[in-house]
Amino acid sequence: MASLSSAKTLGGVGGILVFVPGISLVGWILILLATKEISESVQDKTIFDDALLAAITAVIGAVIGAVLFVGFLFSPRPSVGFLAFGTPALFLPFLVILGAFWVFTIISAIFLKRSYEKISQRLNVSAFATAGLLYLIGAALTIVLVGFLILLIALIFQVVAYFSIQDRPPTPGWSQPSQQTFAPSPVTPQPATSSQQQPPNESKFCFKCGAKLPIVAVFCTSCGAKQS
Repeated sequence: MASLSSAKTLGGVGGILVFVPGISLVGWILILLATKEISESVQDKTIFDDALLAAITAVIGAVIGAVLFVGFLFSPRPSVGFLAFGTPALFLPFLVILGAFWVFTIISAIFLKRSYEKISQRLNVSAFATAGLLYLIGAALTIVLVGFLILLIALIFQVVAYFSIQDRPPTPGWSQPSQQTFAPSPVTPQPATSSQQQPPNESKFCFKCGAKLPIVAVFCTSCGAKQS
């Protein structure tokens, strides 16, 4: 089962092995497996697809460059010393080798940048986006050799990015239970009910003239007689 913890280990170790001559290919394979783990964890297949295309184009460029370079080494040369390298017959294959390597390196960097940008958005790790951008800039500048230094910096950011992966980043790609905020429902004030009923409006009648009077009346309002 895919997990980000295994992707962190595979990518981090693979990024370190890339610096080791002779086993750098093993490091790139581990990085490719790490992108597959991330792709399955965040349920975004395009992350691994772009990384795989980056690996394929890089391999094609390396194979074409190796074939052309071997052909250049075993091609017949005029015996005129170091000046032979400057002749058009030998300088043109060198340009083809360099051009093929440059083109395929840029194509590979474009796919890798796309993959790392998606990982950066999904995992909220900005180092991936930085590494992808540096890969593309370095690939474009390899024609003037300074690009190799930028590619070295990109490799460092790549290691930092993989070791910065958290197990469960708070991103939309993860299916987390939605948290709803329930606002307290407004309380409708209820009319106060009195447990005691108001006493009835009692009355009495004047004993002298018979006028209706309040129960608490002391004198009659009609005849003025005092009520007992």
